[in-house]
Amino acid sequence: MYSLSDLETFILVAHRGGITAAAHQLGISAATTSYRITKLEKSLKLMLFHRNSRALSLTGEGAIFLEKVERIMSDLRLAEIEAGAGSSVIRGHLRVTASTWVLSRFVLPHLQSFQTQHPDLTLEFTTTDHFVPLVEDGQDCAIRVGRLPDSALIARRVCNNHRIICAAPSLLERIGTPLSCKDLECAPWVCLPWQTRFSVQDKSTKSTLLVTKRNILVTHSDALTEAALQGVGVVVKSRLAIKHELEKGSLVEVLPGLLNPSDAPVWFVTSSDARNSRKTTVFGDMICQAFGESR
Repeated sequence: MYSLSDLETFILVAHRGGITAAAHQLGISAATTSYRITKLEKSLKLMLFHRNSRALSLTGEGAIFLEKVERIMSDLRLAEIEAGAGSSVIRGHLRVTASTWVLSRFVLPHLQSFQTQHPDLTLEFTTTDHFVPLVEDGQDCAIRVGRLPDSALIARRVCNNHRIICAAPSLLERIGTPLSCKDLECAPWVCLPWQTRFSVQDKSTKSTLLVTKRNILVTHSDALTEAALQGVGVVVKSRLAIKHELEKGSLVEVLPGLLNPSDAPVWFVTSSDARNSRKTTVFGDMICQAFGESR
């Protein structure tokens, strides 16, 4: 059976005249867009588009279906407004993906106040250190850390942040404080699987590649922090993720300024789906406030 998103995709493909253009506007892959159209056609047992190597054009049946569907979608949006979606009350369900440290250290402390303000809005969090494809994974928004790839997603810069090399004082007492890249190469490391090579810049501003020893790999950023606190190895972390540990001295920065680039801004990312705009906007405002108060 087809879904509401399949119908929305069909309308956009019809108006844009192609899969690629519609996929870019939706913020999803061309393969996902094509799959939705194929699924819709199979469910309807109709051929909605004429296909050639350059573009798509509506069949006669497709044109009739488009006219009816656009009228239905317009009525649906009107029904949402009349049911309260256009009032000051924020209703619905919001799916959010973020790293665990972002959720625990910045979002959760503000959730009680946010729920008091918006009691009719429910929230569902998926925690992961990977960039989840929002539309394909059914997510409404994401809080992402680091440089963003080019995409059709809408990104709102929340705050600045940097990655740093750090370690526990107990480890540095045992191995000595690294004073150069060579010292770091010989040090024990704890890394995420995709985080074993770093671009660094020495005092001569020459960029080189630091390849760490694969002593211990973990798959979760919180495990990375805990391993560092236990003195297991040197790690690379977002400064914001270990702000409290740095302030207490349970972790200390090693060779400040060595990583290049080190910038890892925090972003609030949404799809271009206007139907989610109000609930994502108010949640995004809360996220900006939460990170702003932490500085």
